[in-house]
Amino acid sequence: MSQVLINGRPAESKPGAAVAILHASAPEAAILLMRRAQRRGDPWSGHWSFPGGRVEASDIDLLATALRELREECGITLEREHLTERLADDWAGRVIGHHVMVAPFVFKIPEQVSTILDHSEAAEAVWMPMTMLLDLSLHALREIPGIPKERKWPAIDLRGTPVWGFTYRVLCQWVGLPVPREGLIFKEPSDNTTPRA
Repeated sequence: MSQVLINGRPAESKPGAAVAILHASAPEAAILLMRRAQRRGDPWSGHWSFPGGRVEASDIDLLATALRELREECGITLEREHLTERLADDWAGRVIGHHVMVAPFVFKIPEQVSTILDHSEAAEAVWMPMTMLLDLSLHALREIPGIPKERKWPAIDLRGTPVWGFTYRVLCQWVGLPVPREGLIFKEPSDNTTPRA
């Protein structure tokens, strides 16, 4: 079996982390994102992300990891029965060199709920409207804080901070917007794709 490499270095072959994607229906369709707190040694400091994190020994599986992180970071408790969909595992941190394979879990809930943040983990949380994600005029190549400015990355501006990288890619692929893995911005949805509402 060939070894998996990311940026020329060996990478783990199974998920070491999981995230919870909360999709609320009311008062408008929206996705919960959190902006990570500024912490020394955390390469994702200040970036938008889904609630989530690394697997811990006490987690019985990856779904348990996603639910625990959602509860710890955002104060939202869901049960395993709330799971709607498991998306394909994908790599996070490829650009910044702290790569980890992540398992994304989608939970569809009737309405947006309040968060009680652990401010050591999250600076803020926002319900990003789905209309914002589906508006192609808001997608652009942008500079990313903490990343060398020689290259810009496809992103959406949310409160002055770009939604980019793993979070951006997973969202776009989930709703059916074709974002190439090479990081090139798309032009418009493909003819045979119906974006989610």
